[in-house]
Amino acid sequence: MANIIKIKGKPVGIFGLELSINRVRTLMKERGIDQHDAALELLRLVEKKNYVPASSRRDYISAFEELLEGRGSGKEGAKTIRILGQGCVGCRRMEQMVLGILSERGVAADIFHVTDKDEILRYGVDKTPALIIGEKVVSAGKIPSRAQIEQWLTK
Repeated sequence: MANIIKIKGKPVGIFGLELSINRVRTLMKERGIDQHDAALELLRLVEKKNYVPASSRRDYISAFEELLEGRGSGKEGAKTIRILGQGCVGCRRMEQMVLGILSERGVAADIFHVTDKDEILRYGVDKTPALIIGEKVVSAGKIPSRAQIEQWLTK
């Protein structure tokens, strides 16, 4: 996912996109809003920190709807990996394992180390370190074996 989205087939960097998407997905679950309204809310959040030309607002909304539906992403082929934890030894060890495996295997990925407590809780994780690949929490509260991490990353 990262902070890049394709608008009319062209990649556009958006500051704070990932955090805004997480907030909107939480609203979708809590309030049951549909994808179009969620895309409008996402646009409202994104416009706080980014310039969106008035003439392109419809294109952004369409791209956001696709993104929220799971059809669109800024980087096809690249995995998004999040390591959740406030910087403890275990979190850093898991991050080093993930980086090593990705490097050895030549797997493209966007890696984020999430340290903010509120952001960690938004993922539904109450024990760290945690590993999220794509949108799925694959491990929480322990450091999985290197073989297990390799299996998850090469799927």
